[in-house]
Amino acid sequence: MDYAPFVDNSAAKITALASPTTNSLASSSRHGIFSTSPEVNFEQKIQTYRQILQEVPHSFTAWSYLSYFLARANRHQEAAEAYIKTLSLNPNAPRIWVNYAITLEQLGYYGEAVESYSQALVVSPCYLKAMYGKSKNLYRLEQYQEALASYEHALAVRGNAYELWYGRGKVLTKLKRLDDAVVSFEKALALNPHAAKVWASLGQALMYQQNNEAAIQRFDKALRLAPDDSLSWTYKGFLYKRMGQYTEALECFDRAIDIAPQVARSWHHRGLALMNMSRYQEAHDSFECALKFQAYDHKSWLSLGWALEKMGDYQQAIEAYNKSLTIEPDQSFAFYRQARCYALLENYNSAAEYLRRAIALRPQDYLQRAMNDPVLQGVNNQAMLAGTTASAS
Repeated sequence: MDYAPFVDNSAAKITALASPTTNSLASSSRHGIFSTSPEVNFEQKIQTYRQILQEVPHSFTAWSYLSYFLARANRHQEAAEAYIKTLSLNPNAPRIWVNYAITLEQLGYYGEAVESYSQALVVSPCYLKAMYGKSKNLYRLEQYQEALASYEHALAVRGNAYELWYGRGKVLTKLKRLDDAVVSFEKALALNPHAAKVWASLGQALMYQQNNEAAIQRFDKALRLAPDDSLSWTYKGFLYKRMGQYTEALECFDRAIDIAPQVARSWHHRGLALMNMSRYQEAHDSFECALKFQAYDHKSWLSLGWALEKMGDYQQAIEAYNKSLTIEPDQSFAFYRQARCYALLENYNSAAEYLRRAIALRPQDYLQRAMNDPVLQGVNNQAMLAGTTASAS
């Protein structure tokens, strides 16, 4: 595509230099400011507008396009600085505030993005993209009550925007208002039944409600629309595991890992499914893969210890339990399993000490359990008595 050469510094000539495929910032934003456009040479555009600004350094139009193309070229820090200059020349341009906010999101500056979206709404109170962006970033900041209020304000203006119902549902899920979240997701789907992310989020809300079969159906809907969504495969596998259908669960976890092999969560849950199938060596290997990608996950160290214990490698199991306790102290389950390992190694003094710690933390769970555990019969009963005394004091 040929572009008109720079001739003079008039506003008309500056506008003419914009890409014919992006007639204005408005049309570009509608298609997504960071969407790919291989026919546009962003670096060439950047150089063009830098040359223009040498001639007309206070041109709002030229700064607007320079900011925009820097963002499109993923030069986000430079784009943010250029947007600041653009807005200093005209602070009443809501689309520029929104584009600046999107750039700030790319840099991870979510609080500043909220402020920028708010500025856009001062100028244009019904600007849907700004309302959604502000609400979304409040959610990212874990300011859930503020995000909910923002989504509901936006819905009062634009009640037919499925993205707003979807975002509201996510906030309500975080607030554990699951019935309301389900209703919000269903309203989003009534407006757009082809949104895989909404089906997946509805599946999660139903999963948290323990509505397993219904949740699986929603994840199936999501996966028909987006078959490469590894998280939906993982959640579906988790549900099958919860229902005791371990073979089906394992198939889902394997699909998730095929798609995203570096996600520790999928490896971890795969290992738990294999533990339930008494396939301990495979479970061990799966937990090791999880730890390769997330070394400080205390649950995977705990599960690795459990697999090693089942395999009869009690010393290595103790070390894995210690790793878990280093990351997350005061885990009664880890202390109890260590007590069993020490007892099986005939180290009864250590067994008694770790059993005492487990009982001190959760006497209601481990006092009677220890009395009925044949492995712990050789452990001094003083461990249980000491734990009971400590919990009562």
